[in-house]
Amino acid sequence: MRQEQRTFAYRKPSKPLLWLMVALGCIWVMFAVSVNWAGAGQDIFVLLAGDSQAVLSGQLWRLITASLLHTPNSPWHPLVVIMLLFFFAPTLEERWGAKRLFIFFAASSAFAYAIESVGYALLPEVANRQWYGGMVIADAATVAWAFSARNQIVRLFFVLPMRPLVMVGLLAVFHILLVIARSPYPEGMFAPFGAMAAGYLFCDSSPLRRYYLKLKLARLQSEVQSMRKNPKKRRRSGGPDLRVIPGGADDDDEPPDKSMLN
Repeated sequence: MRQEQRTFAYRKPSKPLLWLMVALGCIWVMFAVSVNWAGAGQDIFVLLAGDSQAVLSGQLWRLITASLLHTPNSPWHPLVVIMLLFFFAPTLEERWGAKRLFIFFAASSAFAYAIESVGYALLPEVANRQWYGGMVIADAATVAWAFSARNQIVRLFFVLPMRPLVMVGLLAVFHILLVIARSPYPEGMFAPFGAMAAGYLFCDSSPLRRYYLKLKLARLQSEVQSMRKNPKKRRRSGGPDLRVIPGGADDDDEPPDKSMLN
């Protein structure tokens, strides 16, 4: 029997996702103008950008803020990130919701750049000390989408049909070639691989996700069994089910007219 193949359907980004893409573009314009034309803003850029030594010293905010920055002298860096989010993130948002999607972005950024920081500690001659860029969240979103839509068909450049997992393989080959060429990459040498790993580990079909769901199911089953053994024992997340509402007349109130009671 021939397996049914579905073609990738584009979905319109929601307002939260559009605001994120607009914010990425505005942040790039702000630093591009201030650094290239006003000769300012470099101190703020350095404070928010990634620094492996600073992260290993405890400046963990850089693991998140670094993904909001892009090369001030190149518009292609933020444009590629925004384009990938525009095409692949709406499908994840439809499945997960905006809250989980943004948590996914933050966790993927922190995981990827933590890998870069550890790589710098182990191989300082290979890994980057300074790093920044939103390609880590774009790569993670692309990989997570690919594993959730593995049976679909994507038309690369709107022409060439391709399976999503083949795109993941091409993305991995591209990053390997960058490492071989020692090409300067804003996100670093190891962070792109960490981003791809985060996209797989945090997606619905990953072993980590299945393990989390098994733990959650076991906890719920344990609670159900506990309630069956002790029917009178109920778990109350909020306040009590019954409340005493004060009523009656105050002391200062006038007594009711007896004629109205007859």
